[in-house]
Amino acid sequence: MKIKLWLVIVGGCFSYSLLRLRSILDPQPLYQDLAGIRIDPRSQSQSQVSSGSVSPPDSPHVPVPPQADPTHLGSPLQQGNNSRRAIARMHFMSYIEELEKENEKVIDTILKLVGEYLKANVVKEDQIAVPEIQADDNLVKDMLPVELIDKLRQTGRLMFQNECCSLYSSCRRLFLKQCLSKFGLEVEELKVEDFDKMEKIECLIKGLNITVRILFPNERILCDLVFPQSYNADIAFSEVCSELSISLLRFVNTLATENHQWSYHLVHVIPNVFKTLIDLIPMFDSLFYGQLFSESLRNGAVLVGKRLGVFVELESLIHREVAKESVPNGGIHPTTHKVIDYLREVFTDDETFPIRKGVSSFSDQVGRIIKVLDSNLEANSRSYTDPALGHVFMINNLMFLQYGEYYIYGDILGQDWYKSKINQNIELYQRSSCDKILDLLKVNRRELVAESMKKKLKLFNQHFNEICKAQSEWFIFDDQLRERMIKSIENTLLPAYGTFIGMIHDVVGKDAYKFIRYGMHNIQDRLSRLFLVTNA
Repeated sequence: MKIKLWLVIVGGCFSYSLLRLRSILDPQPLYQDLAGIRIDPRSQSQSQVSSGSVSPPDSPHVPVPPQADPTHLGSPLQQGNNSRRAIARMHFMSYIEELEKENEKVIDTILKLVGEYLKANVVKEDQIAVPEIQADDNLVKDMLPVELIDKLRQTGRLMFQNECCSLYSSCRRLFLKQCLSKFGLEVEELKVEDFDKMEKIECLIKGLNITVRILFPNERILCDLVFPQSYNADIAFSEVCSELSISLLRFVNTLATENHQWSYHLVHVIPNVFKTLIDLIPMFDSLFYGQLFSESLRNGAVLVGKRLGVFVELESLIHREVAKESVPNGGIHPTTHKVIDYLREVFTDDETFPIRKGVSSFSDQVGRIIKVLDSNLEANSRSYTDPALGHVFMINNLMFLQYGEYYIYGDILGQDWYKSKINQNIELYQRSSCDKILDLLKVNRRELVAESMKKKLKLFNQHFNEICKAQSEWFIFDDQLRERMIKSIENTLLPAYGTFIGMIHDVVGKDAYKFIRYGMHNIQDRLSRLFLVTNA
């Protein structure tokens, strides 16, 4: 009897200790009513989907910091933490369901805000005026119950943050898709055969404007409220926006890079899309710039905008800028630099972005832009008082374009096109530069008299010195081309000069040395100093 009494006492003490330990480890009254919570099976299936990878195809990888826990797995404290997180997850999922139930009301409110804009025609010229979108960054926040946002924030703090962000972002991505569907702006991947469907282009323009001006700013505000730590808010925001951003930008990129059989697109549609995207770049900047997890979305928008800009912006830049200034030493025109720099930014490797001739309309546009630049440079070259310098100017700019094409974007115009134009300007340079002094070295029978020969030699010395002095301050872009041009002049000038010196010796005799200023080696030495400017 005493033994049984002792066992009862010991058992009672042990049970009481367990109850006290449980109350210490799990003090939150929020979780004491777990038995009364009903979890919708639909939410459980959603959570299983959400717990996987949520990054859309081509979206930037979002690194998630490891969740450090100082306790040992299986310890009472660790078990208590796991229990609290499991309960917090159930609560969080129930709040996510509440959030989803608010979607229809919020979407209807946004629809009223953009209703007039959705009715407008944004791709036709006869549209008198397109209504402006009245942005409201706090619209979604103000429509949602404050208590619901607080519950999401408080419960989310008790969960693993990567899981919390995944569940939340999955819910909000669904909201964005529901918005565009309700607005009639489902943006599917653009196909080449759909370019003649204006409704597709119109969906793109409207989808871009509404998404970047209204939906994304509202999602940014909501992320900041649910995730007080900016790091977690950035992760969630990136996951929410990546899929839709990539889809829209892929749509625009296809428009910019595929073949166009309809000139209407080049003249009207692409400029409209270009203007839309360029106007939105500041919004992409403010939303994504400097964020570790989503700056690639901003960079993607800038890149696609530049690709569209080949159709619109570069030609305007060329016509506007080339005529403004001449380069004193015949070097590379600033506009040539700008065009090449611009093109360099919009090209990627051939595997992901094929741009060789015949592959895409983008290639054709690049070729057309280069030809427009070439014709404007030729007009500029005629402004030089010395025609020879004008041809040097054309040689340099053509060589620069050829190097740019070879290293950046392949053989669009063809090397023969460059070679022909460069050789033509080299020949014209030599005529302009050397013909005058070569004429002085030509002697007919009537001029085989001392005074005439002395006069010719004096004029040759004067003009040769002026040419060498002036052209020593000119620039040639390519070292091999510089050597080639000097060698070509030597091959033309030296034989003619040598013949003339022999003739003047015959006519004047030993006094000829009084009038000969340059020996053959002196001529070669002066020619070797042409085009000494090394950076232009």
